Amino acid sequence: MTGDRLAGRASRFYAAYFGVLGVFMPFAGPYLETRGLGAVGIGCVVAAFSLAKVLYSPWIGRLVDRGRSGRGLLLVHGLIAAVAAAMLPMARDAWSLGAVMTIIGLGYGTILPLVEAVVLSHAPSGYGRFRVWGSVGFVVLAVSTAALLDRFGVGLFPPLLAAALGITAAASSAFDGAAAPSVPATTHAVPGPAWLLIAILTVHQMTHGPYYAFFSIRLADHGFGGLWIGALWSVGVVAEMISFRAGDRLGRRLSWRTLLGLALALTPLRWAALCLEPSLWTIVPAQLGHAVTFGLAHIAGVQLVQQSVPVGAVRFAQSLYSGLAFGFGIVVGSALAGPLYAMSPATAFGGAAALSVLVAGAWFALRR
Repeated sequence: MTGDRLAGRASRFYAAYFGVLGVFMPFAGPYLETRGLGAVGIGCVVAAFSLAKVLYSPWIGRLVDRGRSGRGLLLVHGLIAAVAAAMLPMARDAWSLGAVMTIIGLGYGTILPLVEAVVLSHAPSGYGRFRVWGSVGFVVLAVSTAALLDRFGVGLFPPLLAAALGITAAASSAFDGAAAPSVPATTHAVPGPAWLLIAILTVHQMTHGPYYAFFSIRLADHGFGGLWIGALWSVGVVAEMISFRAGDRLGRRLSWRTLLGLALALTPLRWAALCLEPSLWTIVPAQLGHAVTFGLAHIAGVQLVQQSVPVGAVRFAQSLYSGLAFGFGIVVGSALAGPLYAMSPATAFGGAAALSVLVAGAWFALRR
């Protein structure tokens, strides 16, 4: 795959793939609420979307590494997710909604790590400039979906989600031929250091749990209106985009290990800032920190995962990283944040800061 062709396909894919999250993350909860689910039911159904990929995606990654997958794997999984999303209105209760959401998560979550393995194999130094289009897609779809739902009602959520997933399926099909290994590999084992790296990255994502679950609630409780909350979330997205653009250059200059260590070392400061009384003087710097705690940590982490395993295990390793860090890690972190936040917001974000200190210490102790 030539450089220009890869750049175009990767940029379109990331914009489509993370555009799906621009539809899902802000509006899945309100849609499920209109279907009669309470807070616990909404939490479980949304969790099914993320947890679905924890076991299934690595299993598919291992099959692909061993050359046992058929052509059209990415397209088929994308279409399965799109059809399942279109069936959401047919689900009658929390159990059937959870089952449909699990199928959506299985199809959607399988695609990313296989494409990431291709992109990092062909253009490791260009990952950041491709991935930034995912942030653009998220913002565009989130704003567009908000406008459409305001006008036509939240019942439009399933077809919009299905359409976004269909576009993602089409964009991912460009990588179907390259997703499978071109030659048999001599080993498919993930070495111990790679498992340690993935474990550290997973716990790092757990520390984001209070932020994803309660940041908007904390702002609203202190008098910030909807426009301010949206604007402050946008500050984090813009900071993330800047970090993706600069990340490749920083990684080459500092090394990926150094960049990840820097991100992990600075993460406790962000969560400590959110322990303070919310004001623009504390919230804006904390949101700018998203460039470090998410952007730089992810771009360094995904590169190190790719480099720490043999060629015959890259798809399995990337699937493990995606499923554990962004599935298991975020869900568990959000669940644990609930009782801590009930004690006090400072307890939840202080706990995240303390855990981040342990993560950074583990990285510097084990990074060799």
